[in-house]
Amino acid sequence: MESGTIPDEAITASSSYVPNVGPRNGRLRVEKAGGGWCPKQQVERGIREYLQVDLGEVHVVTGVQTQGRYDRGRGQEYAEEYTVEYWRPGLNEWKEYKRWDNKQILRGNSDTASVESQRLMPPVFASKVRILPYSVHRRTVCLRIELLGCPYEGGIISYSIPEGSEPSQGLYDSSYDGTRNDGTLEGGLGRLVDGEFGADNFRLDIGYGKGNGWIAWKNDTSANGYVELTFEFDQIRNFSEVYLFTNNFFSRNVQVFSKAKVMFSIGGRFYNGPTLSYSYMPDRVLENARNVSINLHQRLARFIKLRLFFADRWMMLSEVAFDSVPVAFNISEEETLDLSENELVISSAGGNTLDAFETIAARKEGDTYVEIIIGVLTAIILLLLVVFVIILILNKRHKLQGSPTLLKNPFGVTINMKDLLMNLSSSNNAAQSSHPTPVSQEAPGDSSSVSFEQYRSPLVGNYYTPNYATLRCSSTMEEPEEPPEVPPLPDSPTLHQSPISASSPLHYRSLQSTPAISPKSKMINLGNYFPRVATDPPNRKRYHTAPREKHRIPPPVVCWNIAPSMGHAYSCREAELVPIPRYSLRPLEKVGSCHAGEITLCETEGLEDIIPGVCRLVAVRTPSPERAKSDAATGSMESLREVRFLASLSDPNICKVLGVCTAEQPPWTVIEYGEMGDLAQYLQFLVNRNGTVRSSADQPVSVDNLIYMASQVASGMKYLESKHVVHKDLAARNCLVGRRFVVKIADVAMCKPQYRKDYAEIGGRPPAPIRWLPWESILLDRYSCSSSVWAFAVTLWEILSFACERPFSNLSNEKVIQNAEHMYYGGELQVLLSKPPICSTEIYEMMCQCWKRDDTERPTFKEICLFLKHHNKDYTPTD
Repeated sequence: MESGTIPDEAITASSSYVPNVGPRNGRLRVEKAGGGWCPKQQVERGIREYLQVDLGEVHVVTGVQTQGRYDRGRGQEYAEEYTVEYWRPGLNEWKEYKRWDNKQILRGNSDTASVESQRLMPPVFASKVRILPYSVHRRTVCLRIELLGCPYEGGIISYSIPEGSEPSQGLYDSSYDGTRNDGTLEGGLGRLVDGEFGADNFRLDIGYGKGNGWIAWKNDTSANGYVELTFEFDQIRNFSEVYLFTNNFFSRNVQVFSKAKVMFSIGGRFYNGPTLSYSYMPDRVLENARNVSINLHQRLARFIKLRLFFADRWMMLSEVAFDSVPVAFNISEEETLDLSENELVISSAGGNTLDAFETIAARKEGDTYVEIIIGVLTAIILLLLVVFVIILILNKRHKLQGSPTLLKNPFGVTINMKDLLMNLSSSNNAAQSSHPTPVSQEAPGDSSSVSFEQYRSPLVGNYYTPNYATLRCSSTMEEPEEPPEVPPLPDSPTLHQSPISASSPLHYRSLQSTPAISPKSKMINLGNYFPRVATDPPNRKRYHTAPREKHRIPPPVVCWNIAPSMGHAYSCREAELVPIPRYSLRPLEKVGSCHAGEITLCETEGLEDIIPGVCRLVAVRTPSPERAKSDAATGSMESLREVRFLASLSDPNICKVLGVCTAEQPPWTVIEYGEMGDLAQYLQFLVNRNGTVRSSADQPVSVDNLIYMASQVASGMKYLESKHVVHKDLAARNCLVGRRFVVKIADVAMCKPQYRKDYAEIGGRPPAPIRWLPWESILLDRYSCSSSVWAFAVTLWEILSFACERPFSNLSNEKVIQNAEHMYYGGELQVLLSKPPICSTEIYEMMCQCWKRDDTERPTFKEICLFLKHHNKDYTPTD
């Protein structure tokens, strides 16, 4: 109305006071002529005056906006209340609109200038709309209006369904605008096509009434055991798929239909041709509502009949939508075809293919002998197949008799996906540590210390003035042996003034779409570059006796994320801890707290005398009050054992445990810290607001710089892998950048408030970074070095994307878990992280290998290190 898209001749009215306030002046926010539409009569109860808008085609009207007659301050008329009527082809009369709460009268204006908006819930399917001013007492009204909505492209004219079984609970088609005859709804539209999806728990009231959005049928609705739905379309269409949004709240005896039959008709009288039969595999694990899609195989029809068979006492539908396109195809009269009843069988587990069909035809004479021959041949084939399987099993059992190991079940446990999703919550509500912070403690001799304000920069502070465009490592990393000759890799492009694109961050897999990497494409095999070396020579055997196991020390109980790997014996020699005096630590800032404890940033003073070459900034870690009380009550030393275990890890790319300050209770664990903050902050600092990468005049930032930083992370993880140690939270936020841009792996991000949304609680377990973890860690809580390989590939994706967004940023936590569940059941990830724009094909293919379902097929960190160093062999970091 306001934009002028609707022409003046499409706006009519029951009457007008004078032509100056005719219907064409009733456009919202338009000051023309008299400044609005005013009816001839004053409005009161029993007086019908209306402003009518002809939309031409059927539209979905979702809202109405109204305004009084302002007329540059001279108008004083407005409508305090109004009602809505609508019409479309197929309706015999104008329909009065009712809201979800059965109210017909909508609130209007209280002055002449302001705009009052009313959302139509449920929406209206109409080609003509009338706005009728309403007043209990006689008054003069004027009106300007605007209609909100969009053209309706679904093509459905009407549908017919059995009436819902639970009107008292709101589980019926309350918005249906057709007729009701003997328990059947005919000739109208309602909830099934209004675009409003019901909630998983139909008993909750989400603001529009309990059960809103759902239509429920009980299994005694029909004696045949099914519910029949008939849809009529505007013209003959080519149908490719139908989507049914159904409820699966099985704990309340509600399940998805067990089987669906789809029939097609041109004229609505005869449903000839093959009937599509679709079977749905029951789901007794997840109670969330879901879309069930059925492939219709490009069938032509103007009428579609659905028969949905009950799987439980109740069946609920919220939405039915069709994928279709109109076809230029006219039929003067519908004919009855003399065909036997054919049935196209489709299974939800096996996919919708035209190969899986069976034809049921009338029996003919002479078919008996053919059936006998077919039966005998089938029995012989089955017998041979059984013999082959038995021989295969016996052969495998014979091979396993001489093996010293047993094959493990890849899962080991049965997971309850219902409990997993029901217990999923954001870690924003995680309990915070409540014991006193070290910041409140005062240290002697702080006159020469760096002030707290100097550490308030985006990375760490203004005290240090780093050159963010150059990289340099303070220690030389271990150089690999000379690798065999490989094809040359492409040169790394320079990122100076190159835009960073964050569009299309995800790849979606489907049966019709091409995957991110075609199966026919040549996948990179790290084994071709660097063959794996056997642990022992072929002619050498290991022997050990049983008493050796008796003296093996059990691993410590670890509350943080760096822990011994599952499935490997604990072999770390716990180191002695260096005592650190309290006066050498000056608290600067509390980093944060989590379920495991608390971390505070401190400045060292005079600690060089005890630990030569110690860094200026350190992180002080204290256990949670619960663990401190537990250790004190039981006399356990598990917290101290965890610190000794971490102190035994020593690598240039691992933040080292420097010692323990026992002057405070609980004791402070002192750990190295990066002076330039974490890697995620550093990468985000490199990107300008306009999407380009910062650089200095001397050294632009290139892909080689980023690969060099990633190789340091891989080097640190290679060391942990050699010790059979895993990192459960490997990400860019847990990699710290020091002076000369040395990257070290840490475990501090879990306490930082800005990363709280990266963690989610699953099944009552502590918060976990599910967007970085493989499926076995999310669903089975199983961590190994191979799971760290998966997380490293996600970290590498972060580095090459400049940490501009979280992995799978378009997915909620529930969708991330469902993505992992798809891999748990033997498939591949339905949603993949896409290749960053600056990432080479070889690097991305290596990342995809790290995301393999089978953890034995993922590369090791040793292979990854060699690959990255070879890829970056011509790069030399500069100051």
